[in-house]
Amino acid sequence: MAEEPTRSQAGTAPRWRLRTSKVSLRSIAMATTQASEAAADKGLPLAVDATMVDEYVSQSKLLQEFVKIPTIGKAWIFNSKDDDMSKAVVSIGQTDLLANKRRQFLLNSHISKSPSKSVDFKWSPFPTEISGVSAVIPSPSGEKLLLVRNSEDDSPTKLEIWGPCQLENEIHIAKSVHGSLYTDEWFGGISWNQEETFIAYVAEEPPQPKPVFNDYGFKKEGSSEKDCKSWKGQGDWEETWGETYSKKRIPALFVVNISSGEVRPVKQIPRSLSVGQVIWAPSSSYSLVFVAWSSDNGFQETPRKLGIKYCYNRPCALYAAPDPFREEAEKSSTEGKKDETTTMIKLTADLISAFFPRFSPDGKYLVFISAKSAVDSGAHNATNSMHRIEWPADGKLDGSLAIADVVPVVMCPKDNCFPGLYCFGLLRDPWLTDGQTMIISSVWGSREVILSVNVVSCEVSRVSPQDSDYSWNVLAVDKNNILAVSSSLITLPQMYYAIKVPQTESNWEWQEVSTPFPKPSDKISSILAEHKFSILKIPISNPSDKLANGAKLPFEAIFVSHKDSASNPTIVVLHGGPHSVYPTSYSKSLAFLFSQGYNLLVVNYRGSLGFGEEALQSLPGNIGSQDVNDVLTALDLVIKRGLIDPSRVAVVGGSHGGFLTTHLIGQAPDTFVAAAARNPVCNLSLMVGTSDIPDWCFVEIYGKEGKKYFSESPSVDDLCQFHQKSPISHISKVKTPTLFLLGAQDLRVPVSNGLQYARALKERGIESKTIIFPEDIHGIDKMDAMTSEEYASQFKLLQEFTNVPSIDSALILKTNNEDISTAMFSISQPDLLANSNRKYILYSHITRAGTNSLDFQWSPFPTEITGVSVIVPSPSGSKLLVVRNGEKDCPTKLEIVYQSHVEKEVHVVKSMHGPLYTDEWFHGISWNQEETLIAYIAEAPTQPKPAFSHSGYIREGSSEADCDTWKGQGNWEEDWGERYSNKGRPLLFVLDIARGEVRAAKGISTSLSVGQVVWAPASSSGSQKYLVFVGWLEHNGFQNTARKLGIKYCSNRPCALYAIPCPFEGSEPDNTPASDGKSDSDVVVRNLTTGFSSALFPRFSRDGKLLVFLSSKQAVDSGAHNATDSLHIINWPSEWKMDKQLDVNEVVPIVMCPEDGCFPGLYCSSMLSDPWLSDGCTMILTSAWRSTEVILSIDVLSGKVTRITPEDSYYSWSALALDGNNVLAVSSSPIDPPYIRYGRSVTPEVQAHRWTWDEVTSPLMAANSKVKSLLLHHSVNILKIPVPSPSDDLSDGGKLPFEAIFVSCKDSSHSPTVVILHGGPHSVSVSSYSKSLAFLASLGFNLLIINYRGTPGYGEEALQSLPGKVGSQDVQDCLTALDFAIKEELVDASKVAVVGISHGGFLTTHLIGQAPDRFAVAAARNPVCNLSLMIGTTDIPDWCYIVACGTEAKQYASEAPSSNHLHLFYQKSPIAHISKVKAPLLMLLGGADRRVPVSNGLQYARGLRERGGEVKIMMFPEDIHEINLPRSDFESFLNIGVWFKKHLNAAA
Repeated sequence: MAEEPTRSQAGTAPRWRLRTSKVSLRSIAMATTQASEAAADKGLPLAVDATMVDEYVSQSKLLQEFVKIPTIGKAWIFNSKDDDMSKAVVSIGQTDLLANKRRQFLLNSHISKSPSKSVDFKWSPFPTEISGVSAVIPSPSGEKLLLVRNSEDDSPTKLEIWGPCQLENEIHIAKSVHGSLYTDEWFGGISWNQEETFIAYVAEEPPQPKPVFNDYGFKKEGSSEKDCKSWKGQGDWEETWGETYSKKRIPALFVVNISSGEVRPVKQIPRSLSVGQVIWAPSSSYSLVFVAWSSDNGFQETPRKLGIKYCYNRPCALYAAPDPFREEAEKSSTEGKKDETTTMIKLTADLISAFFPRFSPDGKYLVFISAKSAVDSGAHNATNSMHRIEWPADGKLDGSLAIADVVPVVMCPKDNCFPGLYCFGLLRDPWLTDGQTMIISSVWGSREVILSVNVVSCEVSRVSPQDSDYSWNVLAVDKNNILAVSSSLITLPQMYYAIKVPQTESNWEWQEVSTPFPKPSDKISSILAEHKFSILKIPISNPSDKLANGAKLPFEAIFVSHKDSASNPTIVVLHGGPHSVYPTSYSKSLAFLFSQGYNLLVVNYRGSLGFGEEALQSLPGNIGSQDVNDVLTALDLVIKRGLIDPSRVAVVGGSHGGFLTTHLIGQAPDTFVAAAARNPVCNLSLMVGTSDIPDWCFVEIYGKEGKKYFSESPSVDDLCQFHQKSPISHISKVKTPTLFLLGAQDLRVPVSNGLQYARALKERGIESKTIIFPEDIHGIDKMDAMTSEEYASQFKLLQEFTNVPSIDSALILKTNNEDISTAMFSISQPDLLANSNRKYILYSHITRAGTNSLDFQWSPFPTEITGVSVIVPSPSGSKLLVVRNGEKDCPTKLEIVYQSHVEKEVHVVKSMHGPLYTDEWFHGISWNQEETLIAYIAEAPTQPKPAFSHSGYIREGSSEADCDTWKGQGNWEEDWGERYSNKGRPLLFVLDIARGEVRAAKGISTSLSVGQVVWAPASSSGSQKYLVFVGWLEHNGFQNTARKLGIKYCSNRPCALYAIPCPFEGSEPDNTPASDGKSDSDVVVRNLTTGFSSALFPRFSRDGKLLVFLSSKQAVDSGAHNATDSLHIINWPSEWKMDKQLDVNEVVPIVMCPEDGCFPGLYCSSMLSDPWLSDGCTMILTSAWRSTEVILSIDVLSGKVTRITPEDSYYSWSALALDGNNVLAVSSSPIDPPYIRYGRSVTPEVQAHRWTWDEVTSPLMAANSKVKSLLLHHSVNILKIPVPSPSDDLSDGGKLPFEAIFVSCKDSSHSPTVVILHGGPHSVSVSSYSKSLAFLASLGFNLLIINYRGTPGYGEEALQSLPGKVGSQDVQDCLTALDFAIKEELVDASKVAVVGISHGGFLTTHLIGQAPDRFAVAAARNPVCNLSLMIGTTDIPDWCYIVACGTEAKQYASEAPSSNHLHLFYQKSPIAHISKVKAPLLMLLGGADRRVPVSNGLQYARGLRERGGEVKIMMFPEDIHEINLPRSDFESFLNIGVWFKKHLNAAA
């Protein structure tokens, strides 16, 4: 994996101590789960069980000893008037664990040189801390100092110019000029001119304009609207340079006049170039020389920025441009003259790579480094070359400049000879006084060395000691002398000063510099002194004749050992890259490991830097075999020499080192007793679609040929090859306990790679532990005029639809008068400015007089409920519970409102529980009948995490002050996926209202997540109170492993009904939630539905005799994420005891194949809290009935199901609340906004129908009327689509017609048509109002809303006909529906668009690939484009198996899919048809989507773009799968409208 070449990747010691035998390690592995649960019982931090506390204490103290040691960063040396005197400034870094950052200091020294060649450093008494400083750049003379203070918010960037004793100028640069200065190793470039009057630098370009909206519509450029009433949209998404650059804007070049403080951009540079490493040229019209990388460096030069950090294979060139201040002056002097303007010029047109430019002191030569070997081969790092350009003395760059080679690429170095250049940076001034010799640092085998390079004679010499195995780095050049730092794995960094002595053999004499740096503690000094290291030459055993000569040469390993190494356990340490190297320099992480008593075997396998180009290039195409064998060969050598105990070997590596770690424990499963992997590459077939460097996968798998094969949409053969070369292909053989350390923000090897592998180990019973570090990484052009006008007009139209309020729910409150009720409506309305939904309460008094008279008396105004999470009235309606969930660390507030005042306010601290759950799954708030207790579901209190202070690990009960401590991460825990990623486990609590006391329910297993709690009826004796709730088993992963699969929209997660005594019954409170019921033997949780795989929405009848619940057993059993429901009943005894078995009876069974027009089965996503009519046995439910939503009555005793909403209505209906025997409901259609309806039952003698429905006049109708007028000329029809030539193997239900809702305007046959496709696929588009679809219809589009087979509402056989046939049956259904509408002359076949979300996006991208000539334009919201990529990144990997393979997939689904499954997933995916796509595609993605992560849509969009397809990408960073934040939803459909108008008009 491409990574920083010399940085240690082994920063954390494995948890497992290797001083035990394999047997005891296996015992520890088997006991880990129990130990973790025991830790939870005892309140120990996550990741710490009782057996580990002492280890944490001792190791954390020791590690801190190493962490405290300061590091030497950079150094600058400035000449003085006295040739024997110089001034040095050294930057020093020190880790501050409490602040979680590195503190930076400057230390000054005067250097005195005597004629006898002795050197004296006189250091300042104290260092100076430079707080808040991003960069320190001295001027060439050393008389001035630039301090850069980059702002972290919208405040300006500050440039401070310091003189010898004062601040001479402070320049504040607004964000409208530019953003933060780049100070990294690539784009970072800050340069003083020689006169010290100007500074050139690279900074983030100012923010590109984004579309701005306000209440009046889209704001055109130049609008004078005030900002307080406006907000910004997202605009087009732009590619970034990947890892570490994901939040940074394009690097641009600027110059500041330090006297006036004026800043000017260098204007000639196009935005397609990212610039860096700027320097001033000698006197010339072209004053500035810089490096630039083209944005068009994707496959076939598509505009894709591939990740650049650690990646030297990105093409770049040197350019020259005029200084903008000088350019303006010259323009003034040449005004009126033609052809004398200076433009940017490319200096290295014939080289594919050029960086680190440096002018010689006399200005004759421009020298630079090239990574042309890396660019040509595709390897992310390779052997460098050095080149020079003779700079014209007159500064005129008229003709082409000749480029001469200085140091060529070394292919196969002779033994101990120069292996080639490997440079990671150059000094700002690397020159000796001859003006021709540069001093540089490079890699030589396993060492870092200092070289001198004469750029004229091209002679390369090793300056650092020839016989030293230490690593050396140059800090600064002092005339003809060198300041450097040297270290080894067992020696702390020490400064050295080299004096050139021409007559000696080495030409250089090195003297140790005495520094004021603090000495390590005696303990550290002792540990280091007890260790030794050596560099081992590892011969290649039986090298193939096909290998180049350089690849047959020995590679190296560094062996660090104690005096008696053979008795100590050994850790094999593996670097990443793979084209990186572990040098012999000091690493606190490795020092910490060997200080624990481990030997270290640090292997620089073939492919590492420092051994010549042939050895390096031998690895691409052979990863997973050659590198694995090299590691095992090195291990065999130290075993053969008797240096280590082969029974006690562990392995650790990061990135590609993690790739090797996980390969080794799979390919050599009996070799390693423990392993640790940091951000490992475990599955290349997954990584290729998620990484910022997908080209890496191709090159390392196929070798140099991979450059030709590279594509954003790899073929199925590629994916199978990637899988076979990956560690995951060997996972079935792994035995080794493995620790995974993952950075959640890693773009290089995203967290999904390590998680997939770790989960697969768990499913196979192998011990693994995962720690995730949430904040850690891996180591818009302006719109054209047409779009602007379209934005402005469509904005106002869409806003009309957005302003229509939604009726979310309603409650009926009883009164003393049977003919009067009070209704409380919950209403929401998007607030685009605040990007939230405003919630209101609107009251109405309902008066009934006789059978036909009905009156709703509304309150004059709604009441906004700010900060309220949920409102729950008591059974009598006399009291309200108002829940205010606390944000951050604020307590949750429970308010009991009685009549006109707050009767009780209870503050629940975070240590008791977190926010209450208010979602559709875990939500459960229930008053008892006496209105004295309230049961509810809330987030578990935060689990303790390991705490540390400067003294080390803090034991439980320590009195350490919080101000001196910080928290670690502890074990990573699975969550319930999409929407639940930041929520604690749902637990059950009860509030005693009178006392204000909250107690946690005891005895509920930690493996259960609870929800939907209700109170059981009080027994006739009143002896015991029980709670009934739903519990979801958390061990619902593949093979029942402890994996929570995503639950949102997933009815197929196993669950049951449970009963438990109220915690206020019996003993005194113990509010620590119990683990598996072990801590309280008196409390028993009873499973009430043991024979059922699913039980949801429990409801007791009003007399308490019946317990009714829904079951999604069909979904659970089949694996489909939604299916037909069934309804069941339990007869509840008046004196039920926990030990009494209860019988479950079926009320409404699964309907397999409904007859035409008959009840198709139950499809309920929720249930009213009180669904009962007054007879006590009839429930009112809302359910899907083909393409409509209907209200049903169900007699739970007879099982009779009746549709009570009008049977001839194409409207959809939803029950809001019951008012005695009457129903308060809402109805709507695609062209009719929601209206409140009141349903009353009538006797058959009076009327033929049992129910009559009145339209309720409400204040909401005024808002609806405007929208109604916009859709006045539209109509709705539900089309029945016959299945053409159904296959004989289809069930009868699978052969029945499906439906499509057709929304049309007056002359539909000439209007363009938008095909609308729902997700799921087991979801349904009902004929209800949708502001988004109404908006599209109002634009003049017909809408064809297709409910293809597999949609709920048509019977179970039709639904189950789709799994295993996605991408074919559903695609054909969509085309059949379209053909039907065309044949009926309803639509114009030449003007068809398609849009879908999730699985609807899957169909959208399938359709434009399989039927490329049928669709003029498309849009997809978070689409599934590649199942083989999604399987490793989604929160519902089981979905991929079920939809692709059918219900049988439950038997063989796995966290680690086989290559055959990957092949099938790919073939079933839209990406398999990407080469045929012609339609312009709008891709709308939620940056926080865990269901179909953003990588899926991005891979497809990039694949289209590389094929020349027209693609527009919009990213909504904070949105999840639904893209439902108000602004995001608004902007996404606004862009869909504009996109469709543009391309459908073009098609016409």
